[in-house]
Amino acid sequence: MTVEKDIIESIPDAKPVRIFIPLKNTPERYRMHGVYQKSTPPRFTLLFKAGSLPIDSIDTQKPCIVNVDMGGPSISVEAMISELVDAQQLNMIVRKSISHDQMREFFRVDAIESVISSSFHPEFFGEQDTSWSMLGTTIDISGSGILASFTSPPPQDSQTRLEISLPTPTPKTVRVIAHPVRVEKISDNQYIVAYHFDDISTEDRDKIIGCCLLIQRRLLRLKVKVKDF
Repeated sequence: MTVEKDIIESIPDAKPVRIFIPLKNTPERYRMHGVYQKSTPPRFTLLFKAGSLPIDSIDTQKPCIVNVDMGGPSISVEAMISELVDAQQLNMIVRKSISHDQMREFFRVDAIESVISSSFHPEFFGEQDTSWSMLGTTIDISGSGILASFTSPPPQDSQTRLEISLPTPTPKTVRVIAHPVRVEKISDNQYIVAYHFDDISTEDRDKIIGCCLLIQRRLLRLKVKVKDF
């Protein structure tokens, strides 16, 4: 626990963080941005916008994942909710640190940033003899995959070519080969699809990660907003 205490102590007070909160009756985690508040290690507090925590749906018996961008290597820890104070505050206690590889599935930019949802427009193309294309909206993205929304289900048994427009100051497009790992029907005309990248150039992966970091750093403004509550 000494290592974990050192990690917690190294995080500056009022630092913006990203948390993945376990929910009741589902394996999915609820992604949120909050602000770190120092306490006595291994304990700490996270603050959120007033009323933003889904308090009735949070599973306090399962661990949360907390990720902090330190301006270089990021810090990730597994922590339990010791007290769900209200819809704006969680009191936490760290359990263990998480390696970079373990954190890959969590580090992604999601629809909290509306520009991501509106600016990503993937198109899909199959083999020449069964060509098809679908236009969708990306919900979130990471260096290893995307989560996207479509009005009809895409093919689930073959690789897919994705063209993804990145919401950067200078418009960029990346092209990758991917396969669907999950297709979920949300309503009659909405399907959520998780894709994992199978073939992506180093340059394109760097573009995606750079875009994620750019948006993540915009969350520094959350520090000011939370202090104004």
